Amino acid sequence: MIALMARGWPVFVVAVVGNAVVQSATAAPFATPSTALAFVALALVSASSCGAALIVIVAEVRASASGARRSRPRWAEGAAAFVVVLAVALAGLASLWLVPPAMTIALGVLAGVASGDGSTAFAAFRRTPLRAAALALTTLLAVGLLWIGALLLGFFVTGWLAAALTWLAFGALGTALLSAWTSLVMRPSLFVSPEGV
Repeated sequence: MIALMARGWPVFVVAVVGNAVVQSATAAPFATPSTALAFVALALVSASSCGAALIVIVAEVRASASGARRSRPRWAEGAAAFVVVLAVALAGLASLWLVPPAMTIALGVLAGVASGDGSTAFAAFRRTPLRAAALALTTLLAVGLLWIGALLLGFFVTGWLAAALTWLAFGALGTALLSAWTSLVMRPSLFVSPEGV
């Protein structure tokens, strides 16, 4: 995980900070949720920015994991980012309590895309069950605490500053967790399969 973060940190910083700037700019007009065209446009800009940052981060994690210098995003990364943003947004609309599990599952799916071999993080539960379970619990706890912290931040700091701080924190944590999940997915199995004996 640390090696992935060390190789790709310049791209990660640009993607996370760029997304935080766009998210804070969409919060600056203080548009209240409605069906008005201005609010819908701001929501689309916000979702597009989140998706674009996610595509760049997943592509860089893949490049860092494979040892490549830099790589262009693939269509699979774009499709996965679109599905993940949509799924987490729908989970958040359904219930605030669904966001941490939805983000944990989303990180597992994105780790599979970033690994390049198509295996998801769920395959890691077969190979290294204790590590995978510990990382899943850590992810749930970290995302849950950050989610509650973001909600509490709204009581003390509002507007564009709250959006910037929230998205910086979520971007940094998300990038670190995606690197950890990708490292776990790419980790070779410690067990010998019965077919190989």
